[in-house]
Amino acid sequence: MPYSGVWKRAARVRRWGIGLIAVLAFGFAPAMASATDDMPEQMAAPAEADSAISAFYRSAEALYDSLSQGNRLQAARTMNELEDSFRQLPMTQISSAEGVHALADGVTEMKRALASATPDGERLQQAAGALRLAADALANPGKPMWLQYKAILAEDTGAFEQALVTNKEAVSAEARAAFQSIGKHYALIRTAAAIRVEPYAIERADSVMRYAERVLASSKPQPDMLKDLGANVRYALEALFPAGGQQPASAVPIMPASWGFAATIGSFIVTILTWAGWRRYRYDRDHPSSGRRHPR
Repeated sequence: MPYSGVWKRAARVRRWGIGLIAVLAFGFAPAMASATDDMPEQMAAPAEADSAISAFYRSAEALYDSLSQGNRLQAARTMNELEDSFRQLPMTQISSAEGVHALADGVTEMKRALASATPDGERLQQAAGALRLAADALANPGKPMWLQYKAILAEDTGAFEQALVTNKEAVSAEARAAFQSIGKHYALIRTAAAIRVEPYAIERADSVMRYAERVLASSKPQPDMLKDLGANVRYALEALFPAGGQQPASAVPIMPASWGFAATIGSFIVTILTWAGWRRYRYDRDHPSSGRRHPR
């Protein structure tokens, strides 16, 4: 019969697929059993994570308070505590790798500002404020303080747009002052926002702010570049905040639970290999002359 070879190959593919699934099932059974045995430790993990986040939050608050009071010596001591608590943070609580990187950069900037031979009070306050908001975003994900800057930035961008409309041929001092205020407030919330929002929103805001800075730095910027500049800055910053009273749209955490990761990988392997077997079957069916020769 002309299709007998095809059905035989199909049967071989089915047996191969069943065997593969059985092998994977036996291979993942120990991992699943181990995950079950580790459930008490996994149940304790959230408590440890909360403790680490609380310690980081307290250190960031204490550091901010010390600098607000002008006590740099106490701030330096608190910085050591903050570094220690940072190393204990459960990075899986942060939505993306970009968020982890932003938080690490914030800690590094704070350390450098404190270690500077010529202390810059504004730089110290900016770095400490950004860390405080970031720590709060971790400790209070349901209602973080950085969301309160939505109204502040709306006021800044409104003033910036108005200044650009008032003088369309050149950049006024009012426009530069408004953009400077936008930059300071964005720098304050950037790390906190990066912990929770999608990375593309941060990247877009960064790009728009850099572009606006270049345009405003020109002694005679082209009018067409100034035309939509204020609106573009406003849209990019608005995208960082949830609409209405909703919470920020968070990305998926970097790594799921250990048992879920194993199950996901197992399902992925089964899907890929079964798909490969099906492709091989389709190829053999459509190319009956290739591969082994059929018995005459």
